[in-house]
Amino acid sequence: MFGNFFIKVADVFLNIFDFFKNFNFKNLKLPKRNKTKKEIDPKLFTKLNFSEVKKQKDTQNKLFNKLQKIFLKYFLGKKTIATEILMFLVLFAIAGFEIAGIYLTSIVMIYIFMLYFPKISQKHQYDDLNFELPYALRHMATELKAGKGLHDTMLTVSIANYGSLSGEFKRVLKEIKYGKSSEDALMEMSLRVSSEGLSRAVHQIVGTLRVGGNLANSLNVIAEDISFDMQIKLKEYSQKLNGFILIYTFIAILAPVIILIMLMAASTVVGDIVSGEMVFIMYMFFFPLIVVFMALFIKRMEPKI
Repeated sequence: MFGNFFIKVADVFLNIFDFFKNFNFKNLKLPKRNKTKKEIDPKLFTKLNFSEVKKQKDTQNKLFNKLQKIFLKYFLGKKTIATEILMFLVLFAIAGFEIAGIYLTSIVMIYIFMLYFPKISQKHQYDDLNFELPYALRHMATELKAGKGLHDTMLTVSIANYGSLSGEFKRVLKEIKYGKSSEDALMEMSLRVSSEGLSRAVHQIVGTLRVGGNLANSLNVIAEDISFDMQIKLKEYSQKLNGFILIYTFIAILAPVIILIMLMAASTVVGDIVSGEMVFIMYMFFFPLIVVFMALFIKRMEPKI
């Protein structure tokens, strides 16, 4: 029975290995930058609508904030911590180190997640802004060419579906409404949001407000540069993934299969080298944690504009 099970597991891992082996990004072509001046193409305004996704994220964040308040109120008390330590000792005495270790690891991971998730969430609050920025800048340039003023243009962007960027423009307009100068409100937004492209756009707008100039053409140029930089960084990211796939294939796919085959071969000759509980922990917790760690590493490799 175990022989057939291990054969099926190995077959699944080999199929996954074949998939990653044949997967590559060689067909991804980098568009050439067009230096000639062209008229604005209406297709440039075609974009994904993230409004529904943003609403779902906001609902999830509110629910998580409530859970975090409950967690901080009840689970960080001395009585709760003492009870958890007592449970660990009871499990260690009754079920052994493996089960008690799983319990302790789970508790520690829950505490870490609940305490540090808000900081991580706040850090990635403006992830969608960089992808929305080129569309918003082209939108602003078109509005300015049509004869609208800067404040009217910012109002149009603030009520459009540009995710967190629309929210930032709403905040800027409110600050201007309550007496802050346009330059100060825009500069504070560029300092508040960590985005190189937005900082360039804000400095261009502020410079135009001070000395004058053709702001519409400048915003179009900045939008084109940001789009081109995004394409370059995505190309570099895909090339890094090609090399990382080999490491991922060996550590996450081949290593578990090889270890399993070696344990099976050794057990038929000299008996069980590793206990069944340890094998269970390895394949249910250790190797999945490695996969999760590598997935987080890939996430950290994603290009930031």
